[in-house]
Order: sequence, then structure tokens, then C-alpha cells
Amino acid sequence: MNQTTRTRSAMHQRSNPLDSDLLQVLLFYILPFIVINSIIFFVVTAKPKYELTVAPTNDYQTTTATFKITSHMPLKNVTITFNSQPLDLVSVGKKTYQATLTENGILDVYMQNFNGMCVSNYEVVDTLDDECPDVVSYDIDNGLLVLTLSDSQSGVDYSSLHATSAGGTVYEPLSIDKTNGKVTFQLPEGGVTVSIKDMSGNEYQPTFSVVKSTEGTGDGSEDTVILQ
Repeated sequence: MNQTTRTRSAMHQRSNPLDSDLLQVLLFYILPFIVINSIIFFVVTAKPKYELTVAPTNDYQTTTATFKITSHMPLKNVTITFNSQPLDLVSVGKKTYQATLTENGILDVYMQNFNGMCVSNYEVVDTLDDECPDVVSYDIDNGLLVLTLSDSQSGVDYSSLHATSAGGTVYEPLSIDKTNGKVTFQLPEGGVTVSIKDMSGNEYQPTFSVVKSTEGTGDGSEDTVILQ
């Protein structure tokens, strides 16, 4: 029994150096190799990172774009343009910049790390109101011009509505129904040009002319109005 125990102990002692050598190879060669190569791979392939936010507009005339660099790698080049023009950015914090936008368009972002890796993206800005109000319908009713107006963003500026005749006479609206967007004007024979603005100042100036009904037909037909 003692002989067997001594034999097993001797075998165990002889195996310890091998286990120790494997552990040393693992700790001092294999693991460092994996870690170092992982770091090299990350450094070589890391791309720039950023956050770009376009805030909602309060007046449909301006909005704010915020650009924040979120990557930790050194940058070689950063280019931000709006409608192909350099964007005037102001620093508002650590790696954070802002710019005020006064029109719709496209924000282009190009970033390049020191390792040569780059990103190129764009953001469409379409929250601002740069379109004129629309005349949904128009008609003549008992000699009056009846318009239905619409503006999907800032809304029609009903307080600025007026019409001007060819002779320069200015006509204020006879009635305004903001709920349904209906407005009526006096309609002289020579027609009128109506000034329709929205709350952002965009203006549409359609001209309406009267086409007289054929006289003597006796069918009770009314005059018609055309948009020029």
C-alpha cells in the first residue's frame, strides 16, 4: 500500500512542472497576444461616432441643430455643411456644438479618425415653414369672391389678408371663418389680387378675374371667377 501511494505521489510531482509551464504560456504569451491584437484591431478599425439632433421648431422660422462628438479616438477631420455650405457651429459644452437654422435643407456630416476610418451621413431638415399658403377652392357667390385657404404648418395669417384691385383700391375681407378657412371679398369687375400670408411671412398673391355670364340667355346663369 505504501509503495503504491509513493508511486502516485511521484507521478503527481512529475506532472506539476508541465502544468506550471502550460499556465505560464497561457498567462504570459497567449492571453497577452489575444489582448494586444484585440486592442490593435479596435484601434485600426474604430470609426468616429457622433449624435446629431434637430430640435422641434417653436415659430416655424428657426430651429437648432446640436452636434455632439461621442467617440474617444482622436479625430483627423470633421466637416459639417448645410445645403453644401459650411455650418457656423458654436461650442456649448464638452465636444458639443450648436447652430441655428433658418431654412429647410440637408445637413451633411463627414468625420475621419486618425486611423483613416471615416463616416459620412446626412440629416434632412424639413420642420421649418418655407411654403406659401394654399387656395384650396374659390368661387363667386352673389357677386362676392369666396376663398377657402389652408396652410399645414404655421397657419394662415388672417389679420394680414387683403385684396387689391387693378386700380389700386384695397379691400379688406368682408368675413373670415377661421375654423373652415373661408374668406369673402368684394369682387369688382376688373378682378383683384389677394395677398395671403402665413404666420412665417410666406406670401401667395393670386389674381382672380370675373368672367361675365352671357347676356340675354335668360337661364339665370351667374358670373364665374378664374384664377390667373
